[in-house]
Amino acid sequence: MEIDKVVLIAISSVLGGALLGILFAPEKGKKTRKTLARKRDEYLNEIRKNSEDLSQQLKNYTDTVLDKSKATAQNLKQDVEDYAEWTFQELYDQAKELKIKGYSQMNKSELIQALEDLKVEK
Repeated sequence: MEIDKVVLIAISSVLGGALLGILFAPEKGKKTRKTLARKRDEYLNEIRKNSEDLSQQLKNYTDTVLDKSKATAQNLKQDVEDYAEWTFQELYDQAKELKIKGYSQMNKSELIQALEDLKVEK
């Protein structure tokens, strides 16, 4: 949606500048066309620059999201590995403290799964 706004603003600026140039230009003919062509080129260069800036911002944002996703996945993996090292009693007590439904009937692997599921929900 942000890209749409930038493109719309850029196009509006180009069209508005061209229209104002035609309406208020004191020059005639060839000189007016040269002025309009120069202004068009300026606006197009500005659009290109803004597009490049926006592209870089999107790349940075994407990289940040990817890095955070990788970190979250690594943390979840670490949590799973940590639960595997816990004793049945530690898992049982943790499930009881977190009020996991049916914890008293679960075996060790079910307790691990229930605790993992709870972390994913949060």
